[in-house]
Amino acid sequence: MSFMNIKELLDGSINSIDIDKEFAIPKEDYASTEIIDLEGVKVKGKLTYPSDDNLFLDIECSGTMKLKDSVSLEPVLYPFSFKISENVSEKLENDQFTLDIISILWENIVLEIPIRYSEVTNYDEYTGDGWRVISEDDVKDNTNNPFKDLLKEIEKE
Repeated sequence: MSFMNIKELLDGSINSIDIDKEFAIPKEDYASTEIIDLEGVKVKGKLTYPSDDNLFLDIECSGTMKLKDSVSLEPVLYPFSFKISENVSEKLENDQFTLDIISILWENIVLEIPIRYSEVTNYDEYTGDGWRVISEDDVKDNTNNPFKDLLKEIEKE
């Protein structure tokens, strides 16, 4: 269940809600992203409602997303973790006593998706007719860099 009942917190019956739970992000949320699968997102922290009418979420989140390796295109696991410390008052609708925690988590998980991620360390097997994959170290090391002549020309200009 993605909605947390926060009625007791809002009416002052309790001071905070402790959160120590694993949440499942629906597949339809990440179907159009680079994520192949998203295992349960572990959340631990508190939701508080101090006297200034602001609802504060202070949690630590962690999980593992399955992505395609940028080099091999094989599925790889990418662990992530982040903290959320923010005012979530604007996430409440008028006369509602629930908070959609999944939408808040998803907004932050999207920021954790790497643009490029690879676990490949040996690039020797990634070659073809007239091409090969090189590491960033090969690019920096001019002795192995296939573009070293081009780089010399650029440096002259």
